[in-house]
Amino acid sequence: MLTFAHDDSEQRLAAYWDEYVEDGRRGPRHVLAHVRQSWQAWSAIRRLPVLDANPSDSPGGRAVRSVLEARASYGVPGRLLGTAVLEVPPVPDDYLEGRRAQTLRRKIRSAHKRGLAVRRVADPAERRALLGVANSAEQTHGDPAYRVTAPNNDDLLQHDVWLVVESPEGTPLLLSVTPHDGEFATLRYFRTLGSGVAHTDARYLATSALVSELAERGVRYLIDTATPPEQTNGLRHFQRMVGFRYARVRLRS
Repeated sequence: MLTFAHDDSEQRLAAYWDEYVEDGRRGPRHVLAHVRQSWQAWSAIRRLPVLDANPSDSPGGRAVRSVLEARASYGVPGRLLGTAVLEVPPVPDDYLEGRRAQTLRRKIRSAHKRGLAVRRVADPAERRALLGVANSAEQTHGDPAYRVTAPNNDDLLQHDVWLVVESPEGTPLLLSVTPHDGEFATLRYFRTLGSGVAHTDARYLATSALVSELAERGVRYLIDTATPPEQTNGLRHFQRMVGFRYARVRLRS
């Protein structure tokens, strides 16, 4: 279980990464220009709760290990900077309880009013078809920052937690594919397949459904694939609204 310090160090760490991104991700130059804030951020990292991960050699375990072995800019091991972690409650309904989940509940209600629905995808042929839709959506994304000329997503077919959010007409709005291994899972693929208000609501609906799916499989921690300095501020803001917080994850061999 994640137990945070009684001060606001974790929140200040998130704010530091916001400022780092706004400053153009300048690496050591940002640190030297903001020595006091950088030292405070490092102190905050040291106060984060610690999780131990020992991934297996299964496809899910290799995916989790790959994320935890990733390096951030300038070769720094990403997990030393903190990892965005969503704690998955054993009882899925608990995820939507409390003041923290107020925005999440509101967005889910909005998704339901629009007639959006989320479902599991188990059929291999449908998975391959959705993979084609996802690749095409990446190639034609309206925001150049998220556009991918040659998507490489064939590894998604190795994993078994597939969710799709659909419009009332059956149009796929979001695809989620999540590798898992023991208590850990990682957000290998969580993308809208277009843009618009319905697609935005789909992200909240899919997050809640994903938490339920992972809880059924005994997963307790969902980790993001991006290191804190690589996350966009928009992604960081969304993740914090749905419950992600920074923690330190120690990788065991």
